[in-house]
Amino acid sequence: MPKPRLLIVDDDPFICALLKRILVKDGYDVLVAADGQAALDLFATDRAFDTVLLDRQMPGLDGMQVLHHMKQTEDLKDIPVVFQSAMDSPDEVLEGLKAGAFYYLVKPLDPRLVLQVVEAATGEHEARRKFWSEMEGTRSALGLIRRGVFHYQTMPQCHDLAALLAKACPNPKRTVIGLSELMINAVEHGNLGISYDEKSALIEARRWAAEVDLRLQLPENAAKWVKVTLLKSPSRTRFRIEDQGKGFPWEDFQAPNPDRLFDSHGRGILLAKWEAFDRVEYQGIGNCVVAEIDHA
Repeated sequence: MPKPRLLIVDDDPFICALLKRILVKDGYDVLVAADGQAALDLFATDRAFDTVLLDRQMPGLDGMQVLHHMKQTEDLKDIPVVFQSAMDSPDEVLEGLKAGAFYYLVKPLDPRLVLQVVEAATGEHEARRKFWSEMEGTRSALGLIRRGVFHYQTMPQCHDLAALLAKACPNPKRTVIGLSELMINAVEHGNLGISYDEKSALIEARRWAAEVDLRLQLPENAAKWVKVTLLKSPSRTRFRIEDQGKGFPWEDFQAPNPDRLFDSHGRGILLAKWEAFDRVEYQGIGNCVVAEIDHA
């Protein structure tokens, strides 16, 4: 299997050398661009990157300008971008995330966090490519459906179902990522009861996937399923996702929290609201979420 390809864009040679050493040692194929213009020049001939680590403050074209260019370019807009910067105020971080950055690393860089974030970003990119490949590989009659009820239990089933259901939407590529985030939450935080802090520790130890598989085998979870109801009308597509867990404090995740902006996860609900749906509403104790898309 080919190594994930990364691009580092930074005008500081020391930062470039540090990041390259950390990432090559962990098995990545790494290229370097000395500034924003050099990155755009490279993109003119090479766009096959799994993640871009982008300095926000650079002479000439800064990181926000490079990110804007990427989001406006079809072959670049879906590559995860990890900002790296000393600009660490909550407003600056939130501005970068709303512009489409996957994550925001603050200098001085923590090598362990760099590896965690890059692993998450490249994994997200691979998952997205898988989703899109599955959606484009067949033409689905789901576009004709008006109501459907589906059940899933495992992460592979979750991914497959999200890719399938997205085909029922006007913009499947926009919908599938946010839908999968909500559906993953229903398994991990809902049925399996993995807390936010537990997930943070599992990601740091690179044990999240193994822990999910382990908990799925426990007797108390073996019979738990997530139910997804799809309702379509001429004006709206509506998903209702309901798990069999004890709920979670969903109110804490409806808006960006400055205390969590630098965590390695926790932006799934915001991603669904920002990128995929016109409305996302949790109900009751948090074991049911309704997500809607308005038809133009």
